[in-house]
Amino acid sequence: MPHVLSLGYFLRDLTVLLLSLAIVVMLLTVEKSVKQNLRVRYFTRVFNLLIGAFVLVVVAELIGVLLRTSILYGNETYIIVRSFLLTVGALLLFFSSIMLYLPFARGQYIIVPIATEPNQEMAYGAYWGSSEQTEKLFVELTKHRHLPGIAVTRDPPEVFRSRLGLKIVPVLWVSKVKHDEAVEPTRLPYLLENLRTFLESTNLDKVILIDCVEYLLLENKPESVLRFIASLRDLASLNRGILLVSIEKEALDERIFNMLISELKPVRELERAINT
Repeated sequence: MPHVLSLGYFLRDLTVLLLSLAIVVMLLTVEKSVKQNLRVRYFTRVFNLLIGAFVLVVVAELIGVLLRTSILYGNETYIIVRSFLLTVGALLLFFSSIMLYLPFARGQYIIVPIATEPNQEMAYGAYWGSSEQTEKLFVELTKHRHLPGIAVTRDPPEVFRSRLGLKIVPVLWVSKVKHDEAVEPTRLPYLLENLRTFLESTNLDKVILIDCVEYLLLENKPESVLRFIASLRDLASLNRGILLVSIEKEALDERIFNMLISELKPVRELERAINT
């Protein structure tokens, strides 16, 4: 039966192992999103080096933990391997830090807040219309007027973008399917927080499309969905945002329909504003 032979060193190495493993898991979790947003091969290499460094530390500390037990205690070969892995891991951390620092130190990149002057044509706030009307306006604003946009939809991201002829617009896919890109319809606070972050991220005109209100009402209490829409309306008004909500009257109870549109303006008002 394996047993610990050096408790102090065992606990030290175990702590470093668990912390390093947690970092690796976090980096792998955000890897796809980070690489999509950076879109610069240089910084992608830096991110890969960082992951590689912590993977080596994890392996080295796993060996370190075993060296403090009867499994590998005193094994010179594994002591040398552990030292080598830690050295290479430290070098990778050093080089990735230098690679991240140099472009900014040389002035090749700077981080600045993005901002534009408010567009007087834009009537910020929340609007409702049919799916055809809201999707047409969403495409007009994101594809042709180049506004940052995000969609909350029942369609998988690639299906949604393909259907509207878009390429890179972010999509929050509302679905019960177990998938990395899916958000369960009952997670309204999570959706609201993501959309709040989007609206507050830059001082630019921006647009949100929600084309799944009927599904949200099916999976949540009507009052919760109304609060969700009302909060988004206020956030959009405060942060140079346009909220487009697809609503099909025939699919909703008349009372709920009337309560929903009381929080929104008809989409034709926005069409008149941007076409004058």
